[in-house]
This record gives sequence, structure tokens and C-alpha cells, in this order.
Amino acid sequence: MAPAKIIEEVERLVGAWCDRRSLRALRAILSGWPLTSGLTDDWGNLLDALEKVRAFARDELTENEARAVEDLIHEVQRVVTQRLGSP
Repeated sequence: MAPAKIIEEVERLVGAWCDRRSLRALRAILSGWPLTSGLTDDWGNLLDALEKVRAFARDELTENEARAVEDLIHEVQRVVTQRLGSP
């Protein structure tokens, strides 16, 4: 998944959580969202935030959202790994 698609999916999830007032999910994701610089550290912060959503807000997520969070964790890990491997 391209970084732009990752950003689009996180925006969609955050919008849904705002609409439902899913406060635990929002509290967790906002520690790493929105991306401010797009540098590797920023992506690492997003990865940490998504992992916190999975750990602390799972009961607030729909089944599709839980799957999307899991997919995003894997995709953001890939982005971080690629960026760390780049010169």
C-alpha cells in the first residue's frame, strides 16, 4: 500500500471514530496522527499509535475497523523498514 493510501485510510478511520465519539481509539491514534513531517520518526509514531489503538481500544472498533488497523500496522511497519534501509 502506498503511503498516500495509508494516510487516506487513517483519515477514514479517524473520521469514523470522531463521528461515533470513540474516545479511546481517538486518544490512542492522536499521539501519532496527523503526520507532521513524513520522516521516518513520524511513521514510527504512527505505528506506535496504531498499536495502541489495537491494544487499548479494540472493543470500540467494528470488525472491519479492527481488520483495517491490523492491515495498517503491517503497512506502516513496511514503510518504516523501507525508510530505515534507505541511504
